[in-house]
Amino acid sequence: MKLTYLGTGAAEGWPALFCNCKNCREASRLGGRNIRTRSQTLVNHDLLLDLPPDTYYHKLMSGLDFSAVKYLFVTHWHMDHFYPQELTVRGSVYSHRMASRDLDIYCAAGTKALFDQVSWEANKETLETLHFHILTPFEPVTAGDYTVTPLPGNHMHELKNGQPFIYLIEQAGRRVLYAHDTGIFYPEVWDFLGKCGHIGLVSLDGTCGASKVGPKGGHMGLPDDREVRARLIEMGACDSTTRFVLNHFSHNDGLLYDQMIREAGPDFTVSYDGMEIEC
Repeated sequence: MKLTYLGTGAAEGWPALFCNCKNCREASRLGGRNIRTRSQTLVNHDLLLDLPPDTYYHKLMSGLDFSAVKYLFVTHWHMDHFYPQELTVRGSVYSHRMASRDLDIYCAAGTKALFDQVSWEANKETLETLHFHILTPFEPVTAGDYTVTPLPGNHMHELKNGQPFIYLIEQAGRRVLYAHDTGIFYPEVWDFLGKCGHIGLVSLDGTCGASKVGPKGGHMGLPDDREVRARLIEMGACDSTTRFVLNHFSHNDGLLYDQMIREAGPDFTVSYDGMEIEC
């Protein structure tokens, strides 16, 4: 599988839209890999993880054909991961000669409810091409030649309808664990991962930089990521061939790209906007 990290920032982006902190000013000055748009990842050419408000910018920067995406998996309905208004201009008079007419969207019930609130903007022809599938934790779904299992993320604790997911994605015997946004995994998720087989790539939440968050934080920092990595290796789900990637960075952690590289060390790959990686 090939993963393209289109955006690697947290909700506010980096530099943040309304922020003049030293970390945002320095990112603006340095540019390059210090510029982080909102989190989004493409698997191969046809499976998209999340739909943030920066999706259109990602199309411009990457040159990718987003009409070729057949499957959209949404982690949760926070704005930086799901901006449903974008779907109202898919198809109909807005999008001609699309590579794939239909889009299958996999998400929690609360995420679908958010789309329903804005779908008055979409005409009937557009709505007919969007096919929502409501996910249940631990129940795998088949999307083309992918098998995707939604696992409950440790995030959005304050919201009754805010079921977040992290995803185990399988294709042709290869597995990717995409774990954003989440804190350290729930016990039942650890139990599942201990039985799922070898995972070739693990993409972990790096929102809090060098700070430790702990089991109830909703995000992770490097100490938490190291703990997760060690446990996955100890239980046999991962080994020395597994790639561990850090993603979803916030300006509040204070670590620019080169600083994060030094802090993370050789055990982790620090993602940046536009990074491609194979597993």
